Amino acid sequence: MEPVESMGDANFSRQPAHTAWMQGARRWLRRSGVGAQLLSLALIVAVFAIGTRGASLSWDNVQVVLSLAAIPAILAVGLHLTIVIGGIDLSLQGTVALCAVFVGVLSKNRYNDHDVGLWILPICLAIGGAAGMLTGVLHTKLRIPSFITTLGVSWVLYGVAVYVNKAMLITLLDNRIQNFINDKPLGVANIVLVALTIVIAVQFFEDRTRTGRYLYAIGGDEALARQAGVNVPRMKVVAFAIAGCLYGLGALLLVSRMGSATARTGLNLLFPVITAVAVGGVSLTGGLGGAKNALLGTLVLAVLNNGMVLMAVNPYAQTAVNGIVLIVAVALTLDRRKLGFIK
Repeated sequence: MEPVESMGDANFSRQPAHTAWMQGARRWLRRSGVGAQLLSLALIVAVFAIGTRGASLSWDNVQVVLSLAAIPAILAVGLHLTIVIGGIDLSLQGTVALCAVFVGVLSKNRYNDHDVGLWILPICLAIGGAAGMLTGVLHTKLRIPSFITTLGVSWVLYGVAVYVNKAMLITLLDNRIQNFINDKPLGVANIVLVALTIVIAVQFFEDRTRTGRYLYAIGGDEALARQAGVNVPRMKVVAFAIAGCLYGLGALLLVSRMGSATARTGLNLLFPVITAVAVGGVSLTGGLGGAKNALLGTLVLAVLNNGMVLMAVNPYAQTAVNGIVLIVAVALTLDRRKLGFIK
């Protein structure tokens, strides 16, 4: 007598292929934690596609959106690492300003004889990483809240940048990096591919390495992580240092794209980058989110702002919309169990 097939197995075997695929996709979305972000992105794309009569879906406009989102995505990936551990990093603007100034001073220009060529890439990474490491050490050794530490460091770094730059606008004469990031051998600008590579690398670091898992453990419950043997101060310094490296890279790409460097480079980046991280679903109380969330949050904002520009929305209204988006995103992702009192 043949064994009787279970009802569940029989139902599963009779499922059409497309139904099984849809169920697998739903399970993946639940595990990845980006289902809501993808849905939001799809809805925004649909709304502006209708509002602009398809103009927002043209390939030229899609390329513009992706190119404009690339640098903020790199900065958001860096910033989200400090938020995952339950902190915040307001030194982004100061680090970008300092790195931008050194790009202008050390690259080929008409004001001095310095020309380090492509060595400017590791130099920017080193300056940004050193700034991040300094921030992490001050935060952990002096036990100062990350909000205050990073705010103070940001002003110090910006002051140094202004002192070095002396309010000059330095035009770059070496356009090799600019030409590289704007080139489109695969149909999209190389800067988009660079940002995507960084997102994949950082997400792999978070998911597949011990250090990455430690960062989530610290953000989830720092006291419990200490009891489990995690060197919390060291891991925090690592998070801030990696974030600083990505800020340095973002500064180099930003200056290369503009073709000039000044201490004011990046002064308006902090708010949109924090908004992108929050919109992407990275909890501001730590322990949740990843590089993919930072990327999706950046894309949501880029599509939103691009659509409002195409529809000629008042610039002041655009700013208000971004503020509303930030409040809603934080309200939806904040883990209130980690907050003793709402002040």
